[in-house]
Amino acid sequence: MMAALTACASAPAAPGASPSYAEPLPSLNPGRGLPPGCETIDLRSPAGERIDLTGEWAGSSGELANTIERAWLNQIGDCVYGSVLGGTFVRDAELEEASLTNLSGRVGSDFRIDFEVVMVFQDAVFEFGEYSTMAMVIEWDADGRIHLREDREPGDAAGRCIANPQLYCPNPVIWYRVEEAPPS
Repeated sequence: MMAALTACASAPAAPGASPSYAEPLPSLNPGRGLPPGCETIDLRSPAGERIDLTGEWAGSSGELANTIERAWLNQIGDCVYGSVLGGTFVRDAELEEASLTNLSGRVGSDFRIDFEVVMVFQDAVFEFGEYSTMAMVIEWDADGRIHLREDREPGDAAGRCIANPQLYCPNPVIWYRVEEAPPS
């Protein structure tokens, strides 16, 4: 994942595209299928639609045109779990390098997700540590599409980049839902 994350670039949030509200809801019934420590949460978009991050996400524009990244997320209450498959392809769609990463985190009423990142497999030129952290924020672009943006500025060494400070830290990752990704 980390090598594939270099394929993403940062974009500012659209003016006025802030969430309408987010209210954590206390778990009145812990036996409702929530993992231990997870609480129910009601996140709403600027249009008032309920937000659920469950689904397939993909990295947007990037530094390396032949790098791909797909993330599959499952939101259960305020807990968010996921796996990320990333890779760089060369001629004839042959895989040159790849990574598989697991994510585990919680989304807050501030629309921020603090992930723990565990590298399961990496065969990459730019290797990252086996464990790191990554903070992402939920935002909307000018066309109203939801996206997740790594919460740091380009060049800042935070979270996953601190795990291996000798390496170049790629631009912050931005993921769009696969069915809503902007044109390449």
